[in-house]
Amino acid sequence: MTAIKRTCLVLLGVLLGSFYASMAVLMVEPWRVEKPPWSPRLLKLAHYAVSRQTKGRTVYDTVVKVTAAETQYDGSDSMLTFTTAPSSCKIGQVAYSAKKCLPVGTANKKCTAYIKIVPKLKTKKVANYTCSGLKK
Repeated sequence: MTAIKRTCLVLLGVLLGSFYASMAVLMVEPWRVEKPPWSPRLLKLAHYAVSRQTKGRTVYDTVVKVTAAETQYDGSDSMLTFTTAPSSCKIGQVAYSAKKCLPVGTANKKCTAYIKIVPKLKTKKVANYTCSGLKK
């Protein structure tokens, strides 16, 4: 009976060891807080994030001002906070353009966007986008 227990413990150890060895090591790059003036790249990313928000809307919002930005040191991801206002561009009639979709009125929302960037594939995706009304 003790031989069976030892064998089971050895097998369990081997299984756990092989599982542990096969686990991918997750390395998280540190984040860097960006300081104003914001780079044109960060402003473009904020406009990109806004341009993807179409569900349940009739007009695009547009970026009024970037208020905070963080990027990973390797440039793979960005976290942006900015204010938005409704724009003059109707969704479905025109494509969003930072130059053409100008604010109609004052900023009315504070938004945060988390943008995943894969430089090698030249792709980007808005992984998370949340907004709240600005306090007056």
